[in-house]
Amino acid sequence: MRQLYLLLFFLLTTTAFADSFRGFLLTKDGYQLTGYLNILQYSPGGNIITFTNDFGDEYTIHPFLVSGFGFNYQGEPLRFVSRRHEGMWYFLQEEVRGRAVSLFRLPRGGGPWLDDRMLRVFSTPPPEYYFEYGQGKFLAVPRNGYKRNLRRFFQEASPELAAKIGSRGYRYRDMADIVVEFNARNNRKRRRL
Repeated sequence: MRQLYLLLFFLLTTTAFADSFRGFLLTKDGYQLTGYLNILQYSPGGNIITFTNDFGDEYTIHPFLVSGFGFNYQGEPLRFVSRRHEGMWYFLQEEVRGRAVSLFRLPRGGGPWLDDRMLRVFSTPPPEYYFEYGQGKFLAVPRNGYKRNLRRFFQEASPELAAKIGSRGYRYRDMADIVVEFNARNNRKRRRL
């Protein structure tokens, strides 16, 4: 009978941590706290992550409390930063890191680490993509009006790229490729000087 209880306890503990991913939280003052990231959920104030530290203590972490977090999922490193947009705090996934512009994305879709059912409750869903440029400047890129916004954003630094926005290969779904191209063009210009 004792072995049955031990087997039941072992099965419950392994299923409880089946969706946990070993990772870290980056605090506002630059420290890394290691542990297990359980699930990223949306809430009326943005989104939150459930974190279990190495001592087994579980915490619900709001984005304004930390700078970000990271973990590996299916062999790929996933990095998130906390940012505020229109009064709400979000953990945004890093898509492209660049010298001129970095691209971040609102986490959506399947996966055992994400619960995005709450997004359906939002009357106007938050934009999917965000640019970070300059000294911490931040630009949300909503789907509606993205052509106008991107053309205006790229016009001064890269008029050739701005003219291509909206054509094949330069649509909303190609945002990562657009940012990579802009960063490559920007780096070429710097080398010539």
